[in-house]
Amino acid sequence: MRTYPEAFLTRMQGQLGADFAAFCDALQAPPKKALSINAIKTDRAALSALLGIPLPALKENPAGAPLAPDFNPNATPLHAAGLFYMQEAAAQAPVAALTLPDEPVVLDLCAAPGGKSAQLAAKMRGGVLFSNEIVPGRAAVLAGNLERMGVVNAIVTNAEPKQISAKLKGLCDAVLVDAPCAGEAMFRKDAQAAADWSPEHVETCAVRQRAILGDAVNALKPGGQLLYATCSFSPQENEETVQWLLDRNPDLALVTMRRLYPHTSAGEGQFFALMRRAGERVPTPLRQGKSDRIPAFDAFSDEVRLPEGRKTLLKDGRVLLLPPVPCALDGVRLVRAGLLLGEIKGSRFEPAHALAVAGKTTPLLKTCALTFDEAMRYLRGETLEKPAEKGYGAATFAGHALGLYKASDGMLKNRYPKGLRLLK
Repeated sequence: MRTYPEAFLTRMQGQLGADFAAFCDALQAPPKKALSINAIKTDRAALSALLGIPLPALKENPAGAPLAPDFNPNATPLHAAGLFYMQEAAAQAPVAALTLPDEPVVLDLCAAPGGKSAQLAAKMRGGVLFSNEIVPGRAAVLAGNLERMGVVNAIVTNAEPKQISAKLKGLCDAVLVDAPCAGEAMFRKDAQAAADWSPEHVETCAVRQRAILGDAVNALKPGGQLLYATCSFSPQENEETVQWLLDRNPDLALVTMRRLYPHTSAGEGQFFALMRRAGERVPTPLRQGKSDRIPAFDAFSDEVRLPEGRKTLLKDGRVLLLPPVPCALDGVRLVRAGLLLGEIKGSRFEPAHALAVAGKTTPLLKTCALTFDEAMRYLRGETLEKPAEKGYGAATFAGHALGLYKASDGMLKNRYPKGLRLLK
């Protein structure tokens, strides 16, 4: 039987009253699994057919689906191909409540590991997504997850909330603050979160959340939306913090506010509040600029069909395809900007894994279809004996790209990144 801090239970009993017993029963039940379908690459019917399981819609997110407790994402190549993101149901609810205009500027201020950023990217029709994470290691994980999901219009930054919000001052159609919190909704998934909990920790989190929100509101344009979310149940971190923000920003109005508990939702629990800044929205001009002349890439360009963007050569030899941006980002540490096309090595261009898996259909024109067994071997980093047109191409399963190969003499030399490979 799981145990929880006595002070936490006492507070929850006061909050929930007659529902407290159902809440306690839920805390003793196994955590529930769910996925979020990546609309960039697939849809519900197609994913259900490929997985061979029903995927009924979640009430928390019409683009999500519940899963059986024994579902293993690494048992199918479709996870590596970015067709879905493992994300518990309640955590999907905040972004599902957001409506975005065409060509929006969106900021996810505390974005790692990337589930809500992936949701945002799938909802966007053009525009640019700034996904920020203050912790460098977590920012790298964020960039990797957005790469797997095929997102091409994201700029991943590793900055203080104050810095990136100031750069984007008054430019954003939507800002998401999925705030660091006491993690009370994670207790039945993470025993350490319960062990680390204390009333003092809740207070510390509330102070941090208010500082982040105070920065975040600066990035909103007139008519822009601010979405605040936590995976905590405390009023201090939730309703009281929202009211604190509204009191200090009379041009903000509350649109909706919801609490999800493990006994009232398909997931672990979540709080979110959607607010809107007064005024009429005016589209933010996005600047594209001219592409660099890159002879080594130009020699390779007949091998790809690129989405729109500006090709840029960095000093270290990396070649990026940049989305249009609303402003300069001087001084902001960029982890990944747009789509990494590859790298110039000497006089040669070597394509990147990100290029192979970008968008709905791989931009690489050479592909090689793998069987299930071959795809699993590829994801473990094995070289495959399989005829294919010589050169770089994308290994695919069920029509979806898994990553790069280089074909030569009847062999597919594996270019799947070592850090992503499945254990043998």
